[in-house]
Amino acid sequence: MLSKSALTVVIGLAAFLPTISALAARRSIQQPQLQTLPISPTDNITGLPLLIKKIGLKLGRGKQLREEVVHKYFHGVDTQNIPQIVECFHPDGAIIRDICSLANRDVPYDQVGKLVSPEFLGERCREFLAAHPDCKVKFHHGPTCGRGLNNNWVYAHWYEEGTFSGNSQGIEPDGSPLTVQGQTRFLVGKDLKIREIVITRTFSRW
Repeated sequence: MLSKSALTVVIGLAAFLPTISALAARRSIQQPQLQTLPISPTDNITGLPLLIKKIGLKLGRGKQLREEVVHKYFHGVDTQNIPQIVECFHPDGAIIRDICSLANRDVPYDQVGKLVSPEFLGERCREFLAAHPDCKVKFHHGPTCGRGLNNNWVYAHWYEEGTFSGNSQGIEPDGSPLTVQGQTRFLVGKDLKIREIVITRTFSRW
């Protein structure tokens, strides 16, 4: 005989099963790398309670869940939702390796990585979006988790469109088009939080 609390959990899980099945079926129609736009958290499993996501990991859906975390990040950029961006990162921070940083030529690679807080990352995104208020994110190849057992890296080949039309950090806009593109790899932990980012990209005028 199940206890009252256990029975409540079972009933709650049963209520979410149709949702999980529907989301899985929707994602099976189109492979992640063929997605051209970020997926909203309301349309994937990352929008469900933590318990459901943990069950998904146990059921072998870890790669899909990690891809959806990265979709959530890009969707936050695309919709200028800074709290959503911050929520994607581990509370203790994430290591950022910008391969194209101009400073990299003077710093050994193993010293380039820097642990920064989610709030710092959110603020940097806010400053960039203030300079490019019409910025939209699109994919050449959407977020795709690497092959192989225990490969928790998700890569995305993205590009951004927009205009340098806003004032940010005291830099006057010149109306130039935003034509930045690059590939970013995200290390997503078992807690479905981004722990590390490796960026290769072109530059904007801002």
